[in-house]
Amino acid sequence: MLRVLFILLAVVSIALAIVLGQPVLYLVAFGLLVAAAAVLTLNMRRKHQDVPETFMQAPEQPEEDLSSLGIMDIKPVEAGGTASSEELDVAEAPVESTADVSTEADPEEAPQVVTQPSESPSAPATAPTAVTGGISRVRTRKPKARIMVSEASDEALGDVLIPCLRSLRASVDGYTVCLLRQEDVPLRYAVEVMVSQNSYARNGGSYSAKEPMLSGHKALVPVVYPRVGPNGFPAEKLGYYHEPINVRQIAIVPVIPRKDNNLYLLVVDTMNEDGFEAASVRILLEHYARLVSAILDTPVSQTSGDDEEPEPMRPRREIIADEMVRARSTEHPLSLALVYLNRGEALSGDGVGSVHELEEAFSKRLRSVTLDARVERFGELTYGIFYHGELGGLANWAGGIKEAFPEDDQAFEGGVSVGVAVMQDRHERADELRSEATAALEASFKSGECIIVE
Repeated sequence: MLRVLFILLAVVSIALAIVLGQPVLYLVAFGLLVAAAAVLTLNMRRKHQDVPETFMQAPEQPEEDLSSLGIMDIKPVEAGGTASSEELDVAEAPVESTADVSTEADPEEAPQVVTQPSESPSAPATAPTAVTGGISRVRTRKPKARIMVSEASDEALGDVLIPCLRSLRASVDGYTVCLLRQEDVPLRYAVEVMVSQNSYARNGGSYSAKEPMLSGHKALVPVVYPRVGPNGFPAEKLGYYHEPINVRQIAIVPVIPRKDNNLYLLVVDTMNEDGFEAASVRILLEHYARLVSAILDTPVSQTSGDDEEPEPMRPRREIIADEMVRARSTEHPLSLALVYLNRGEALSGDGVGSVHELEEAFSKRLRSVTLDARVERFGELTYGIFYHGELGGLANWAGGIKEAFPEDDQAFEGGVSVGVAVMQDRHERADELRSEATAALEASFKSGECIIVE
């Protein structure tokens, strides 16, 4: 209250000084304000001294139970002595572990504790020190690349080139590696060998192109495109995929064998952003291109003749089963077409060699017509073709096969019979799909028309 009174008197003094014109009253007002400030300061100091000092006590920490650390018993050790394995209740756990993530941990295993004498010279010789073992470090295992497509247009050549391209893919962490053969008139690319982690990669045949993938470059010199898409390598040139695939980089190496006039392209793509820009990768690509060129220049020995037994074919039901699993896993349609050369026996003449030559020509034309489909020999003068296209275009596709073998064709006089079976949910086994395709082929042979069973 006193400081309030001083403030009021100061205000009154200032007012009187203004009204009466007495400057002395200003000094009185100033003195009253100083007195009010002094009273306020004294009151604040008094209140601060009256506040008792309090301190927070830290809660008492409970004594650590040694049994929770795995120490069942502590025994003193003589000075200069070492603890034997019998004196330790628990064996020391290894600090590191190379166990993979896939390995299940033993529930009885845990970080372990060993009691050992202290090594500090100032510590008593009988005072044990608890040493905790480090927790096992988990190392992740890099997932193994799953190859979805591994095919070659020529079986003998594929036995050599498929392992070669597989090793190249693993060496540069590629996504797809393929060997393409360029046909200039009209511009097409035939898939000679394909190794890919993507099921949309073409497993054979050929595809047309509007412009060359690579032109004006020297043989065996790798060309790396660090970007695929806008402002980079045009994505529409990746015709070796059935559908657009979002690859990041692509490398192309022209291969021109000495004994072959065709231009081959060794193509490697990757999902990595900077997978092919290193100089070591370019050198590796050049070495593999030289190897592929040498393989193409080396004639592949093939045995033929009446005395040689043909190599046993892989069971057809296994091939059908593989295609069924692949189609269902990728949710793609699947149709099995069986094609039979109607007058094949008459056209082949006498001798096994003549049959082989006719089948080779028959197979070559089928592969050129079906393009994206897989062609397999199902019997003498009979081939099976696996088609993954939509059902709406199946009739035109199958009709195109029959039209490619006109009855008045001198090489394949009499034409072909085509029977197609479309895989449905009712087809649980390979034999079920094959039996329907066989029935459709018999109906086609009798009627002369292309038969499709849905």
